[in-house]
Amino acid sequence: MTRLIVFVLVIIGLVSLTYLNGFKSMPRSNQAFDYKTYKIEQDDKQKVLEEIEHKRLAALEPKEEVIVVKAVFKVDLNTEGLRRGNKLYSKCIVCHGKLGEGKKSQNAPKIGGQFEQYIVTQIKNIKSGIRVNKVMNPYVKRLSVQDINDLGEYIAKLPW
Repeated sequence: MTRLIVFVLVIIGLVSLTYLNGFKSMPRSNQAFDYKTYKIEQDDKQKVLEEIEHKRLAALEPKEEVIVVKAVFKVDLNTEGLRRGNKLYSKCIVCHGKLGEGKKSQNAPKIGGQFEQYIVTQIKNIKSGIRVNKVMNPYVKRLSVQDINDLGEYIAKLPW
């Protein structure tokens, strides 16, 4: 036990001597503190830091301006069927959206750009009861065969 204590004391002494010798060998300056010089050095350091920050922020910013242009799509109503389909589709907008994009809040699918025959077949199947759709059923029951064809023609012209 005594040996351990002596060993620890010797180690502590050696560490202390090494530390004090390192401190003793450090260069010293007996110059008086000059605030002006200190302030100039600090300002120079601050300018360098600001330049680095400015370059970092410039690198993060997009180099090209991105201009977002929202395309306005309008169906050319050049036939009587398209005009009637447009008028009938005004009730469909609530769930399927202006461009047939479908609304998730209404659980309505995207129908814009579907083939005319597909739309006509699906509406006829809902009307006849082959395809069950409780939400669309009240609207579809009132449609005539001509109305269904006009709707199919109009929806097929909407963007995909």
